[in-house]
Amino acid sequence: MAESFDSLKNELQELQQKFPEIEKVSQNLNHRLLELYSLYQIGLALSTTLDLDEIFNLFKKMFQQTLKVDRFGIFLIDRSMSTLTLHSSFGLPKNSSKLKKSFKFGEDIFGKALIIEETIHVPDVSKEDSYQYFNRGTKKGSFLVIPLLLRKNQPVGVLSLYRTEKNSFKKNEIALLEKISREIAKVIDKTLLFRHTKELSITDELTGLYNRRYFNERFDREVQRSRRYKRPLTALMIDIDYFKNYNDVNGHLMGDEILKRVAHTLESNIRKADILARYGGEEFVVLLPEIDKSHSMQVAEKLRCTIEKTNFPHEENQPNKNLTISLGIATLGEDSLESRELLDFADRALYKAKAEGRNRIVAYHRSMEQNKLNNNNAYLKSEPLAATG
Repeated sequence: MAESFDSLKNELQELQQKFPEIEKVSQNLNHRLLELYSLYQIGLALSTTLDLDEIFNLFKKMFQQTLKVDRFGIFLIDRSMSTLTLHSSFGLPKNSSKLKKSFKFGEDIFGKALIIEETIHVPDVSKEDSYQYFNRGTKKGSFLVIPLLLRKNQPVGVLSLYRTEKNSFKKNEIALLEKISREIAKVIDKTLLFRHTKELSITDELTGLYNRRYFNERFDREVQRSRRYKRPLTALMIDIDYFKNYNDVNGHLMGDEILKRVAHTLESNIRKADILARYGGEEFVVLLPEIDKSHSMQVAEKLRCTIEKTNFPHEENQPNKNLTISLGIATLGEDSLESRELLDFADRALYKAKAEGRNRIVAYHRSMEQNKLNNNNAYLKSEPLAATG
């Protein structure tokens, strides 16, 4: 009996001696499992979607639920490599409206991490006075800023992590988070590349507006939606008056600049729900979902007045000493039930606006069909300048 007791005692002592080793193995195993699971989630994000907002939401879930951080933020650098802007976050303090959301390259803790291309670890925020960010709402806890870098240290942005307890980011965990950050940088880069490629395929290279091909796709969808829900849909055809004259007098480079400026001005004066595209040459088209003809006249007048009052370079060389636009309007249902006919009617109304003297708005009316030939003849017989845009 005594021998049996001594044997058990010895075995227990041996186990106690091995416990630190077992605990270390267990910790390493848990750490490795956490790493694999995190990397799996990152890979899953890219295989599930190429929408950046959805990917950011998956990242937020991973850091909040799996990696147990109290605050998370991803700052992306712009194409000029000069400014970091917060694109996704959770856990910001209640006074977050007062916190800066953009930082110059090298500015404060976020910009510095990117410029030195190294992780910045602040174990105890209360003892840190080198960075202004901590004077704007973060007074305690631990802070970690990791640069998001690709191969050859090409910057994507920075990852910001925070816990309310000081000294809560341990050395082995920081190494894990740096590894995760490298994978996050790859996912963001691939997603941004996909977005940029998609933008190039649907936008006009000069103006940055939607191109005609994409407009036609959106137009078909908006027409179907308008018919299904019996809601109004109005098309505005817009043309820059005497644009050929502007090109001839000022050169094609200035002509391109005017197209960009007019496009920007139009885009700044419509709703987010409206679809603006460059239709060809100096002609633009705007789709106004949920807008009937009477209200679309107000939108058109706002656009016309804004262009007329905007100071464009060398506009004094125009026939009317001012750069202006003409607009034609047609509404689905009220003017036509056919989608392509709607654009044709808006174009006819634009044609009439130009024939009547330009810098004006004309809404399509059935009577235009009867007067179409007369209008064409009047337009062709107008002054030489009047026949050039």
